[in-house]
Amino acid sequence: MDGVQREGQSCDDTCAQQGRPRSSEASRSILLAALDLLVERGSVGSISIEAIADRSGVSKATIYRRWSSKEELIVAAVDSIKAAVVQDLPHTSVRDDLIRLASNMRTDLSPHELAVFKAISLELKSNEKLREHNDRVMQKRRQFIKDVFQRGIERGEVRPDVDLDLAVVMFISPLMSVRVYENFPDLNSDDFAPKVVDTLLQGIGT
Repeated sequence: MDGVQREGQSCDDTCAQQGRPRSSEASRSILLAALDLLVERGSVGSISIEAIADRSGVSKATIYRRWSSKEELIVAAVDSIKAAVVQDLPHTSVRDDLIRLASNMRTDLSPHELAVFKAISLELKSNEKLREHNDRVMQKRRQFIKDVFQRGIERGEVRPDVDLDLAVVMFISPLMSVRVYENFPDLNSDDFAPKVVDTLLQGIGT
């Protein structure tokens, strides 16, 4: 499974003295604790750094050395269970690159992870600070996809007048809706990703 793995136990500030690798274990424990609390309590507002510290077995100081706020930590925790951005795109065509990106989206989400995504999506509507941190993280992913469309324009595969930001949203949204949030289950077939890409390119392609 991509992202944070549920292995090992929490690691507090004595780990280095005990000869164990402190940093990675502590970070993993903190992220897992944040995810668990988000599912259990249903909102970021009901979670505190103190609660995350207690659950993970680390000190508040350890958490604040890694993340400046609760909201930044929660966003990092949610991002940790997403698939990593694909770096080895074929670059043979816009279609091939987009299908590679779409196919890389995780489809093996556990009920716990689905609950995480659903909780955070609701919270983003009302928590401005959380939304700001999430936008910064998501911007890197969106830019990667935007670059694929830009290369398509340069190769004459995508119309030059296309709004690239809108194209990114039109690419991501159906994948998230069907694959992550499990809406429209009748659409979730093995060839769903190519269908999304082909339908999109029918509108913006040359």
